[in-house]
This record gives sequence, C-alpha cells and structure tokens, in this order.
Amino acid sequence: MIKKFLLYTLSLLLLFSCQEQQPAPSILWGGEMHNSNASTPESIDASLDLAVSLGFNSVLAPVSWELLEPVQGEFDFSLVDYLLKAADKRDLYLGLLWFGTWKNGESSYPPLWVKADTATYFRAPTCVAEKTSPISPFCAAAREADVKAFKALMAHLKMADKTRRVRCVQVENEVGVFAERDFSEAGIKAWEESPWSRSDDPMAPQYFMAEAYARYVDAVAAAGKEAYDLPLFTNAWLAPADKAYGKYPNGGPREAVLAVWKKYAPHLDWLSPDIYGPELREMCAAYGEGQPLFIPETNCQAGRFWYALCEAGAKGVFGFGYEEHFDNPYYTAECKVISEMLPLIAEGHPMRGFVRIDKKDAPDAVETLALGDYTFNVHCIEGEKNAHGIIVQTAPDEFTIAGVGAWIDFGPRVQIAFCEELRDGKRWQVLNGDETGHHNMLYLRGRLNIPEDGPYYGLSYQRRFRPAYQELFKVSGIYRLKLYNL
Repeated sequence: MIKKFLLYTLSLLLLFSCQEQQPAPSILWGGEMHNSNASTPESIDASLDLAVSLGFNSVLAPVSWELLEPVQGEFDFSLVDYLLKAADKRDLYLGLLWFGTWKNGESSYPPLWVKADTATYFRAPTCVAEKTSPISPFCAAAREADVKAFKALMAHLKMADKTRRVRCVQVENEVGVFAERDFSEAGIKAWEESPWSRSDDPMAPQYFMAEAYARYVDAVAAAGKEAYDLPLFTNAWLAPADKAYGKYPNGGPREAVLAVWKKYAPHLDWLSPDIYGPELREMCAAYGEGQPLFIPETNCQAGRFWYALCEAGAKGVFGFGYEEHFDNPYYTAECKVISEMLPLIAEGHPMRGFVRIDKKDAPDAVETLALGDYTFNVHCIEGEKNAHGIIVQTAPDEFTIAGVGAWIDFGPRVQIAFCEELRDGKRWQVLNGDETGHHNMLYLRGRLNIPEDGPYYGLSYQRRFRPAYQELFKVSGIYRLKLYNL
C-alpha cells in the first residue's frame, strides 16, 4: 500500500514538473509604479491589483538600496520576495528598477550608512566651493558597495524567482550631475588626465561625464550579470545637447552621448529613453537604432503607447505613475482596448501607427502610411487633440485598425468591401453606408465613454462634423475591414 502511494505521489510530481510554464509575453506593456509603491506589502498589492484591472501584462517596480541593505552587509529580501509572489499570483511580469547610487541625478536612495559617511562616499561638487547631494561617479568605495548590493540582489533573484517573473532589470535611474562636470578632487584629477580635457569640442565635458557614469554603471551591471544573466539596461533623462547645464543630469545616456555609453557600458543590453516631451517620434528612432526600443517611462497617454508599439516596434513601453490615473475614464478605457489588441500586435504582423502630438502637429494634420499594397491617408480631426491609432495587416487585403479622432481614406480607386467594429474580440456591429462614407473611408469614431447605466444607441458618422460631440470621442475603437481595388 505504501509503495503504491509513493509511486502515485512520484507520478504526480513528475506530471507537474513536466508541465510547461506559460511563455512570457514577447512585448511588455503596462506601467511603472510610483517610486514608493513597492515599499510595503500593502502598497504592492494595491498597485498590482490596479495593474490587473487595467489589463497590463507587466509592471516596472523599484527596489530601493536603503530598504535592501539598511545595515552594511545585512540584506533584507522580504519586500523583493513579496513582490515576486504578488506578481506571480496575478500572472504579471516584472521589470525591476535598481534605485542604487543614483536616481534622477541625486543620491537619495542609498542606505544611511552610505549617505551619512561623506568622507568615504564622497559627493560630486558642481564647483570648487559648492557641494551637492549626488555621490561622485569617481568614488570607488561607493561603486564597490553598490556592486556588492546589486550582485546580492541578482543572486537572490536567480534563486527566489522560480517562475521567472522578472524579465529585465534597470541599473540605477537617470544618472548624472546637474553641472558641467564633477568638481570633486577625484573628478578634477580624472578630467586633467582625460583626453577629453585637451579637446576643442564643446561637447567634451558631456562626453567626459558620460564616460564616467557609463564605467560606474557597467561595473554594477557586470557584477549583476555574473550572478544572474538577465537583460540589463539603464535609462536617460532626455535633454538636447545645447540645453544649459544644471537643467538635467549631465552624464546620463542622452541621445547626444549614446555612442560613449555603448562603448563604455558593454554589459548593458540596451539604453532606454524616458520620453515625456513632444519628441516622441525622434527619440523612438534614435533609441531603436541598433538595439531594442524599451521605454520605461512616458506619459500615461494611449497615443504614445500605440505609436511606440506599432510604429516604432518597441519591446516594452510603460506609463509612469499609473496609479494616479485610476479614475481617469479615458486612460482606463484605452488600457482595456490596448489589452484587447496586444495579442494581435505580438503576432508580428506588418503594422503602422500614428499619433497627433499636441502643440507640435497641426490640429488637422494629415499623414500617409503605406502598408502592403495599400495607402492609408490619415486625417486628424481638428479639435481631437488626442488623435491616434494603429493599422495591422492580417492578410493581403485585410486589416485591423484601432484608434480614435481621425478618419482614413485609401485613395481614389480603393474601397471598403467589408467593415465591422469589434469589442472584446467579438463583432459588435457592421459598418456601411454613411458610417463608411459609402465605403470610401473609415471613421475612427471610437467608443463613447458613457455611464454604465446610460443608454447608448450608436454613433452616427455625421457627428464627426459637429465640434460639440468631439469631447465624447476619446476612447479607441477596434475595426476589422477588407479592401478592394475598383
């Protein structure tokens, strides 16, 4: 009897061990937690519950050095373990953000034993007579302490993350100093010995600081990869090359110094932009060249997500501080639409995306997109400042289009053979006649955002001409159509 029971138990163990885990998504989409929302189990649960309700497949969550190693050499992984279990319970994937020596050009996340010992872990003065809070990138003691902590974190992840929820880790956050150079004693000496100091290039101080931070971050990344070979990256606070010193952290992997970072931080798998300004298209192009495009921080606006995923081919895009948008009906509804479309996007079909950027593009901007044998003329509707959308080709003459605030024509000799609106993956209505301009155009009228108990009788194609109704058209609709040539 005992023998039979043991054989039965063994067979069950073998069965479960042989079951394949659901593969991780090829595209990570979701939000980045607010900086303190991974500091207690309660705030972790609240943030992840919201992420599930929004349809995210992944979340970026901070790991703070001061909470991980409050006493030198003594590591507390309890919050990390709770985060892993909480994500696994909700079937969410994670990118961890190592808030180590720097975050946003400051050193506010190292433990007190680092911050209080300014002799050992010296700062980066911005001039001879001025001191600032950031630790100097030339401080070997700080680098050694950060290396030990990060390596311990990665070693623990390898052991504790049994379902492989963590897909990537960000090393530091928006590093740099708010000055032309680091004027610590070590920084001055390094400048004097550097070839950059003998260059006539006005960018020399920026290249010099970029090299310094890249070397430091690479040392941390190299130690982490030695413990656990996960994809690693760091992110940039973006600013143009000619912007005045003191307005951004100088030395981070901004576009102007990407080549320096790629040379001196070879253990990073990619460099990421934090895109909040109107330069969305330009930064997607710059950071997607020769490396994966992964955007850890951007505005919580659907148009940015659609464009990054479908036009720029991003492998990850996240809205920062998604928790504060929990009651924004347009954001929450758009997230639902994106979650409906994400499986189709991940299949790798040919696709295009568009977005009208407020205060940059014309209110009635027109963009022509080519896909397959067809041309799509996208006309943004004046007054619809959040016009955006994507076009996915699923067959030679068939397309799935999602978006709002624009209308699309296909040229003089192309018409719609069939068009239907989808909701939750099912046909919601068939569009024809007036709603398709008599088969000559697709109007991205979107889904009305109405109270749950309010009536909805459909929305006429003609309403696109009435400005009073434009405020209703904020949530993307999903349309499947077939085209043909006359």
